[in-house]
Amino acid sequence: MDKYLVGAVVIMHDNHNNYGTSLQGFATVKLLESLGYDYEIIKYNKVHRLKEFFTTIPLALISGGWTNLKRSKRRKEEAKKNPSYKMNIAIRTQKVNQFKDKYFESVAHYYTGYPDLQKGSGNYNVIFVGSDQVWGPVSLYSKFYNLLFVKKGIPKFSYASSFGVSKILPWQVKGTKKYLDELDMVGVREIRGKEIVDSISSNKAKVVLDPTFLIDRKDWLEYINSSDIKIEEPYIFCYILGKREDIKNNILELKEKTGLKIVFMRHVDDFIEIFDDFGDYAPYDVDALDFVKLINEAEYVCTDSFHGTALSIILQKKFLTFYRVDPSNPKSTHSRIDSVLSMFGLSERLGTGDIFHKMITNIDYGKVGSILEERRKDSLDFLKKGLELGRKNFEHKI
Repeated sequence: MDKYLVGAVVIMHDNHNNYGTSLQGFATVKLLESLGYDYEIIKYNKVHRLKEFFTTIPLALISGGWTNLKRSKRRKEEAKKNPSYKMNIAIRTQKVNQFKDKYFESVAHYYTGYPDLQKGSGNYNVIFVGSDQVWGPVSLYSKFYNLLFVKKGIPKFSYASSFGVSKILPWQVKGTKKYLDELDMVGVREIRGKEIVDSISSNKAKVVLDPTFLIDRKDWLEYINSSDIKIEEPYIFCYILGKREDIKNNILELKEKTGLKIVFMRHVDDFIEIFDDFGDYAPYDVDALDFVKLINEAEYVCTDSFHGTALSIILQKKFLTFYRVDPSNPKSTHSRIDSVLSMFGLSERLGTGDIFHKMITNIDYGKVGSILEERRKDSLDFLKKGLELGRKNFEHKI
């Protein structure tokens, strides 16, 4: 091995149209480039074995797999019933896939089957798993996002990883503890994630910023220069992934009181009937940088998304963030939203109460910027330390 090589595991599902997923991967790539590292994105083509059918697959199903399967089935059924929905999602999917091909394929290394993945881990001096909900309940059994495939002796760490849930399922505590204990450094994205790690692992976690926050506003503005998307009149940009009727009514109230048009991103994760004809503009031919530009040029932003919130803060927009599920629902978990808003002293930007007054109230982005600068430095220091974990072994070998 004649060069120090970093292996990056980022969540990047095929034909997945969630813009936050693409943007955190994009930000990770840009960070590695700016820091001067040689790197590869590790891609895993899973080969199912019969043994798994009787062991891990049943566990995956009771840990959320059934829900995912039913969700996939609903999407297919809606596509059959709604030809226009099917056509528009195909347009978005093609646009998002083109973005991924442009920024990720040239730096990706594919491994097929678990033995190949394990062997391939020896190609790297250090391996890390990145941001977003990489540690969701179903992912435990793939042994990929938790880095259990990495050979002993190769340093490994997490950066801004998220469990996506507020607590670990009882039958997953032992397995979760195992992979957390094996990491050399644990960086999580949310306060609740740190609490989970600290309670079950011998490691202690550090809360660090999502990679999108590590890219400066001026750099984001430079990146979106390549986008030619344009809305010709002032608008409220809406990135809503949930199904709450009251949020729809809130947006209509804002439209009435501001006189602005609504740009609405329809059906990003699922078909949502109440939003099927909602919005004055509903663009589908939109990639991740187009998405950032739409946020940047909006008068106001309404979202129930972590990355919709993050980009609104980075781009210094007036915004409101709604809970995706009604907070009165006992199954609702909003630790991601609560964590990012409280981190920047912006808890008042929750979409509750007097929506219009909250939205038009100025945000002290001087104060927010100071917090961001401090946390960005702290997070970058953590990332740099992790990326250097394999340096001594590398220099010893050469």
